[in-house]
Amino acid sequence: MRTSTTLRGRELLAAAAILIVALSTACSGQAPSVAPSPALTTSADSPPEVERPLDATATADAPCERLLSPVELHQFGISAAGRTRTYGAVDECAWTSSSDDRLRIGVVTTRDLLADTYRSEHSPIFEPTTVEGYPAVRQRTSPSYNTCEVTLGLGGKQALETDWTGSAPVSPSVDPCARAEQAIALVIRKLPPQK
Repeated sequence: MRTSTTLRGRELLAAAAILIVALSTACSGQAPSVAPSPALTTSADSPPEVERPLDATATADAPCERLLSPVELHQFGISAAGRTRTYGAVDECAWTSSSDDRLRIGVVTTRDLLADTYRSEHSPIFEPTTVEGYPAVRQRTSPSYNTCEVTLGLGGKQALETDWTGSAPVSPSVDPCARAEQAIALVIRKLPPQK
């Protein structure tokens, strides 16, 4: 009987010690240290590294002709020719659909626009994501606006930037970020690797 009582006392003592450690960790406000997941090792100020850099330089001098084909543009309801513009270090093309949706894709070949995006002041909605396995960021000013900008890193000081502005009111079935990502995915699938 005495062995049973001693064993039970030790079990209670061990349980009390575990409870004290758990409570002191919870009350200290510090989470137990856990090794970070490899997918989450980037800081808030730097994007993930691009493992297989792509080369967009061939599209920069004629973005309206080289980024998306007429068949690809048709997926967005766009049949009219795009308008080329150079804005800073961004060579871009902007298209408007028959229902007044707007798509813009810019090519950057001289700086790491994705890293700049991480370092700059973020939009109220700033969501790191991936498109076709490449690091990207979704940015929106408000969930009530049918507009989204997606910046995607290609590696080696190259990036793509796209935004979609829908004419329809925003709703659960209308995701402007998904439309922007759909367009940018069509572009990156055609880009060759960097040399």
